[in-house]
Amino acid sequence: MQRDYVDNYCERTDGSFWSEPLNAVSNVSFLIASVAAWLVVRRTARAAGAPAAELYALPALIFVIFFGSSAFHTTATRWGLALDSGSIAVFMVYFIVLWARLYWDLPWSRAWIAAPIFLAFTALISLLPIGMPGTYLAAVLGLVVLAGLLLFSRHEDRKTHWPWYLGTALVFAVSLTSRTLDQPLCDEMPIGTHYIWHTLNGVVLYLVTHAAVVRWRQSNGVAAANRA
Repeated sequence: MQRDYVDNYCERTDGSFWSEPLNAVSNVSFLIASVAAWLVVRRTARAAGAPAAELYALPALIFVIFFGSSAFHTTATRWGLALDSGSIAVFMVYFIVLWARLYWDLPWSRAWIAAPIFLAFTALISLLPIGMPGTYLAAVLGLVVLAGLLLFSRHEDRKTHWPWYLGTALVFAVSLTSRTLDQPLCDEMPIGTHYIWHTLNGVVLYLVTHAAVVRWRQSNGVAAANRA
Protein backbone atom coordinates (compact mmCIF):
# COMPACT_ATOMS: atom_id res chain seq x y z
CA MET A 1 0.00 0.00 0.00
CA GLN A 2 1.40 3.38 -1.02
CA ARG A 3 1.88 5.89 1.80
CA ASP A 4 0.20 9.27 1.57
CA TYR A 5 3.08 10.88 3.48
CA VAL A 6 6.84 11.15 3.00
CA ASP A 7 8.67 8.66 5.21
CA ASN A 8 12.39 9.37 4.87
CA TYR A 9 13.60 8.98 8.44
CA CYS A 10 13.70 6.28 11.08
CA GLU A 11 11.79 8.21 13.73
CA ARG A 12 8.61 8.55 11.65
CA THR A 13 6.19 5.65 12.11
CA ASP A 14 3.01 7.15 10.63
CA GLY A 15 1.70 10.28 8.95
CA SER A 16 0.73 12.17 12.11
CA PHE A 17 2.02 15.66 12.90
CA TRP A 18 4.20 14.63 15.86
CA SER A 19 5.48 11.35 14.51
CA GLU A 20 9.02 12.83 14.40
CA PRO A 21 9.23 14.62 17.76
CA LEU A 22 13.04 14.73 18.03
CA ASN A 23 13.48 15.65 14.38
CA ALA A 24 10.89 18.39 14.75
CA VAL A 25 12.07 19.85 18.07
CA SER A 26 15.76 19.74 17.12
CA ASN A 27 14.99 22.34 14.45
CA VAL A 28 15.22 24.87 17.26
CA SER A 29 18.96 24.72 16.56
CA PHE A 30 18.30 26.64 13.34
CA LEU A 31 16.16 29.18 15.16
CA ILE A 32 18.89 29.76 17.75
CA ALA A 33 21.49 30.08 14.98
CA SER A 34 19.29 32.56 13.13
CA VAL A 35 18.80 34.77 16.18
CA ALA A 36 22.46 34.58 17.20
CA ALA A 37 23.59 35.38 13.66
CA TRP A 38 21.17 38.31 13.44
CA LEU A 39 22.52 39.77 16.71
CA VAL A 40 26.11 39.50 15.47
CA VAL A 41 25.23 41.13 12.15
CA ARG A 42 23.24 43.92 13.82
CA ARG A 43 26.08 44.75 16.20
CA THR A 44 28.57 44.83 13.36
CA ALA A 45 26.35 46.93 11.10
CA ARG A 46 25.77 49.46 13.89
CA ALA A 47 29.48 49.68 14.62
CA ALA A 48 30.22 50.27 10.94
CA GLY A 49 27.31 52.63 10.40
CA ALA A 50 26.41 50.65 7.29
CA PRO A 51 23.26 48.73 6.30
CA ALA A 52 25.11 45.40 5.69
CA ALA A 53 22.15 44.04 3.75
CA GLU A 54 24.27 41.23 2.31
CA LEU A 55 24.99 40.02 5.85
CA TYR A 56 21.42 40.30 7.10
CA ALA A 57 20.43 37.91 4.33
CA LEU A 58 22.28 35.11 6.15
CA PRO A 59 20.21 35.01 9.38
CA ALA A 60 17.08 35.50 7.26
CA LEU A 61 17.95 32.46 5.16
CA ILE A 62 18.75 30.43 8.28
CA PHE A 63 15.28 31.26 9.58
CA VAL A 64 13.79 30.02 6.31
CA ILE A 65 15.70 26.76 6.84
CA PHE A 66 14.18 26.55 10.32
CA PHE A 67 10.71 27.04 8.89
CA GLY A 68 11.22 24.63 5.98
CA SER A 69 12.73 21.84 8.06
CA SER A 70 10.07 22.23 10.75
CA ALA A 71 7.35 22.08 8.12
CA PHE A 72 8.72 18.91 6.58
CA HIS A 73 9.35 17.00 9.79
CA THR A 74 5.83 17.69 11.03
CA THR A 75 3.67 17.54 7.91
CA ALA A 76 5.74 14.89 6.06
CA THR A 77 4.51 16.34 2.76
CA ARG A 78 6.24 16.77 -0.58
CA TRP A 79 5.87 20.53 -0.41
CA GLY A 80 7.50 20.43 3.02
CA LEU A 81 10.35 18.36 1.60
CA ALA A 82 10.79 20.84 -1.26
CA LEU A 83 10.85 23.76 1.17
CA ASP A 84 13.30 21.96 3.44
CA SER A 85 15.78 20.98 0.72
CA GLY A 86 15.26 24.15 -1.28
CA SER A 87 15.97 26.51 1.60
CA ILE A 88 19.25 24.74 2.34
CA ALA A 89 20.25 24.88 -1.33
CA VAL A 90 19.50 28.61 -1.53
CA PHE A 91 21.64 29.28 1.54
CA MET A 92 24.58 27.33 0.12
CA VAL A 93 24.43 29.08 -3.25
CA TYR A 94 24.08 32.53 -1.67
CA PHE A 95 26.91 31.90 0.76
CA ILE A 96 29.39 30.80 -1.91
CA VAL A 97 28.57 33.95 -3.89
CA LEU A 98 28.98 36.12 -0.78
CA TRP A 99 32.26 34.35 -0.03
CA ALA A 100 33.60 35.26 -3.47
CA ARG A 101 32.58 38.85 -2.91
CA LEU A 102 34.07 39.11 0.57
CA TYR A 103 37.32 37.22 0.08
CA TRP A 104 38.06 38.00 -3.57
CA ASP A 105 36.67 41.57 -3.50
CA LEU A 106 34.50 40.89 -6.53
CA PRO A 107 31.50 43.02 -7.48
CA TRP A 108 28.16 41.24 -7.22
CA SER A 109 27.93 40.90 -11.00
CA ARG A 110 31.12 38.80 -11.05
CA ALA A 111 30.74 37.13 -7.67
CA TRP A 112 27.66 35.30 -8.95
CA ILE A 113 29.94 33.28 -11.21
CA ALA A 114 30.72 31.25 -8.07
CA ALA A 115 27.16 29.87 -8.14
CA PRO A 116 27.37 27.83 -11.36
CA ILE A 117 30.87 26.70 -10.39
CA PHE A 118 29.54 25.34 -7.11
CA LEU A 119 26.53 23.75 -8.81
CA ALA A 120 28.78 22.04 -11.35
CA PHE A 121 31.01 20.79 -8.52
CA THR A 122 27.92 19.48 -6.73
CA ALA A 123 26.69 17.70 -9.86
CA LEU A 124 30.09 16.04 -10.25
CA ILE A 125 30.15 14.85 -6.63
CA SER A 126 26.57 13.57 -6.99
CA LEU A 127 27.73 11.15 -9.69
CA LEU A 128 29.98 9.31 -7.24
CA PRO A 129 28.62 6.07 -5.66
CA ILE A 130 29.08 7.32 -2.12
CA GLY A 131 25.83 6.37 -0.39
CA MET A 132 25.09 9.90 0.81
CA PRO A 133 23.57 13.05 -0.74
CA GLY A 134 26.04 14.57 -3.16
CA THR A 135 24.80 18.08 -2.43
CA TYR A 136 25.79 17.89 1.22
CA LEU A 137 29.06 16.08 0.59
CA ALA A 138 29.89 18.79 -1.94
CA ALA A 139 29.25 21.36 0.78
CA VAL A 140 31.64 19.59 3.17
CA LEU A 141 34.34 19.31 0.52
CA GLY A 142 33.63 22.87 -0.57
CA LEU A 143 34.37 24.14 2.94
CA VAL A 144 37.67 22.26 2.86
CA VAL A 145 38.49 23.86 -0.49
CA LEU A 146 37.67 27.32 0.87
CA ALA A 147 39.90 26.65 3.87
CA GLY A 148 42.73 25.64 1.52
CA LEU A 149 42.30 28.74 -0.63
CA LEU A 150 42.53 30.92 2.46
CA LEU A 151 45.46 29.00 3.95
CA PHE A 152 47.54 29.63 0.81
CA SER A 153 46.28 33.16 0.26
CA ARG A 154 48.83 35.93 -0.19
CA HIS A 155 46.70 38.22 1.97
CA GLU A 156 47.52 37.76 5.65
CA ASP A 157 44.20 39.19 6.87
CA ARG A 158 42.31 36.55 4.85
CA LYS A 159 44.77 33.76 5.57
CA THR A 160 43.85 33.80 9.26
CA HIS A 161 40.31 32.70 8.39
CA TRP A 162 41.14 29.21 7.18
CA PRO A 163 40.63 27.52 10.61
CA TRP A 164 37.00 28.75 10.64
CA TYR A 165 36.23 26.88 7.45
CA LEU A 166 38.20 23.74 8.20
CA GLY A 167 36.63 23.52 11.67
CA THR A 168 33.18 24.04 10.19
CA ALA A 169 33.86 21.33 7.61
CA LEU A 170 34.71 18.88 10.40
CA VAL A 171 31.48 19.69 12.26
CA PHE A 172 29.52 19.33 9.03
CA ALA A 173 31.21 15.99 8.31
CA VAL A 174 30.05 14.62 11.66
CA SER A 175 26.59 16.04 10.99
CA LEU A 176 26.40 14.43 7.54
CA THR A 177 27.56 11.11 8.98
CA SER A 178 24.71 11.18 11.49
CA ARG A 179 22.24 11.90 8.70
CA THR A 180 23.59 9.04 6.61
CA LEU A 181 23.40 6.54 9.49
CA ASP A 182 19.77 7.31 10.35
CA GLN A 183 18.26 4.47 8.31
CA PRO A 184 21.06 1.86 8.66
CA LEU A 185 20.91 2.14 12.47
CA CYS A 186 17.12 2.22 12.65
CA ASP A 187 16.75 -1.27 14.14
CA GLU A 188 19.27 -0.51 16.88
CA MET A 189 18.14 3.10 17.41
CA PRO A 190 14.41 3.54 16.72
CA ILE A 191 14.66 7.27 17.38
CA GLY A 192 17.16 7.55 14.57
CA THR A 193 20.08 9.98 14.32
CA HIS A 194 18.62 12.71 12.10
CA TYR A 195 18.12 15.06 15.04
CA ILE A 196 21.91 15.19 15.42
CA TRP A 197 22.07 16.49 11.85
CA HIS A 198 19.74 19.34 12.77
CA THR A 199 21.57 20.19 15.98
CA LEU A 200 25.02 20.30 14.42
CA ASN A 201 23.86 22.09 11.29
CA GLY A 202 22.66 24.96 13.42
CA VAL A 203 26.27 25.24 14.61
CA VAL A 204 27.55 25.01 11.03
CA LEU A 205 25.27 27.80 9.81
CA TYR A 206 26.25 30.08 12.67
CA LEU A 207 29.98 29.45 12.18
CA VAL A 208 29.99 30.31 8.48
CA THR A 209 27.89 33.40 9.17
CA HIS A 210 30.26 34.53 11.90
CA ALA A 211 33.24 34.02 9.58
CA ALA A 212 31.54 36.13 6.91
CA VAL A 213 30.84 38.86 9.45
CA VAL A 214 34.47 38.93 10.58
CA ARG A 215 35.64 39.26 6.99
CA TRP A 216 33.05 41.99 6.33
CA ARG A 217 34.42 43.90 9.33
CA GLN A 218 37.91 43.68 7.88
CA SER A 219 36.74 44.87 4.47
CA ASN A 220 34.86 47.80 5.96
CA GLY A 221 37.49 48.79 8.51
CA VAL A 222 35.36 48.20 11.59
CA ALA A 223 37.51 48.62 14.72
CA ALA A 224 38.55 45.50 16.61
CA ALA A 225 36.99 46.94 19.74
CA ASN A 226 33.60 46.59 18.09
CA ARG A 227 33.91 42.89 17.43
CA ALA A 228 30.86 40.76 18.20
